[in-house]
Amino acid sequence: MPGSTSRIGALREPGRSEARAVGVLLVGATGLVMLSLALPYEGSVDVPALIVTAGSMCVVGLLCLALARHIPIWMAHGLLAATMALTGLLIYESGVAAGQYGAVFVWGTLIAAYFFTRRAAIAHLLWLLGVYAVTLVAVSESAGYSSLTRWLFSAVSLSVVMLLTSSLVARRERADMRARRFFDLSRDMLCTANTEGYFVELNAAWESCLGYTPEELRAKPFIGRVHPEDRERTQAEAASLFNGEGSADFENRYLAKDGSWHWLRWSSTLAPDESLIYARATDVTELKRIAAEREDLLAEVESLARSDSLTGLPNRRTLDEQLPRELARVRRSQSPLCIAFLDIDHFKAYNDERGHLVGDTILRNCAVAWDSELRGEDFIFRYGGDEFVVLLPDCPPEQASKIVERLREATPKGQTCSAGMVCWDFVETTDDLLQRADAALYRAKNEGRDRLVCEWTQSIAGNA
Repeated sequence: MPGSTSRIGALREPGRSEARAVGVLLVGATGLVMLSLALPYEGSVDVPALIVTAGSMCVVGLLCLALARHIPIWMAHGLLAATMALTGLLIYESGVAAGQYGAVFVWGTLIAAYFFTRRAAIAHLLWLLGVYAVTLVAVSESAGYSSLTRWLFSAVSLSVVMLLTSSLVARRERADMRARRFFDLSRDMLCTANTEGYFVELNAAWESCLGYTPEELRAKPFIGRVHPEDRERTQAEAASLFNGEGSADFENRYLAKDGSWHWLRWSSTLAPDESLIYARATDVTELKRIAAEREDLLAEVESLARSDSLTGLPNRRTLDEQLPRELARVRRSQSPLCIAFLDIDHFKAYNDERGHLVGDTILRNCAVAWDSELRGEDFIFRYGGDEFVVLLPDCPPEQASKIVERLREATPKGQTCSAGMVCWDFVETTDDLLQRADAALYRAKNEGRDRLVCEWTQSIAGNA
């Protein structure tokens, strides 16, 4: 991630860091003055003037620190230049061009080289050397060296300091720019956020995906645009992140600028110093849509696999799944279960005579009529062709007979049906039960059709 302490830090407020650095410089210069007055010194020193100058520098420095957020970059330049001039005044008031205030010049050079552009830093160095030249001319002592010699030594030393610092900063800036280029080229939405829940850095993918500019995203807390139904989960995930647990594949919905909701999949980690959260978000809205469509399609296919496309009734496959469950249930409850086969009389001849379209209509009409006559707990299945199976759980034989007769009476006009019904004996298998019901149906057909034949086993008759 690009360093936020660089002089070109993309997210640093203009002038804020520079003003703070100048404020620290002014307060530090005040400390040097107080230290020089506290230690033994020779010669005549204008102590009151030094104290007044140092006090003024301290006040200005403290104001810089307090108001750094509101100080523009141009004012920071002026404050640094003024600090160098005041340092020259301190040297003049001390009466000796000694080294105790040279540290302030070094600090000023470092600040100029680190926070400002190279041209601005050179301008500050030239101003500093000009101030020092005037100071050397004005003071009476130069600690055993000629004024020219001392100025040359200082000019060379400060120039080396500036060149080294500028080179290091330029190298850092190039690394930051390369990192930023990779940062912005990523298709994933990369970001850092602070512990207050505000975005700090964002790459270009955020604006491409959600439509907000980085400034708009940084203007309000992240949680403010999370879907209301996802906020509690998101806050819990953030809490676990601050407890040292990394976050991977967490998903929530985030509001885009056009009012739509985007599903984002997050991977996040807390910085080692716990000051920032590093996160990557991937827009999975389209994947969610495709997955939902696939689920709907699978559900539709599953429904088609278990239902008859012509009548809409459950098919034989569903009967094969449902019947064992019902047998297990009634075995536990020892309640009766009856099953009946229904067959439309002479349907094949009718179908051959009138055509398959008319025959399909008869099948649909019978299915609707019979299904409407059943109880809520009953089931009807299309077994195949013109055969239907009716499952009557918790239904004694006498009541089951009445229900099947009601179905036969509901058969659409012009049609009749035959039915064979049996009641489970709690022993036989599903295949045996179905075969016995099918045999009762064929008996009804053999006896002249349009009738119900019931075959109760001895055990059921005894239970009934």
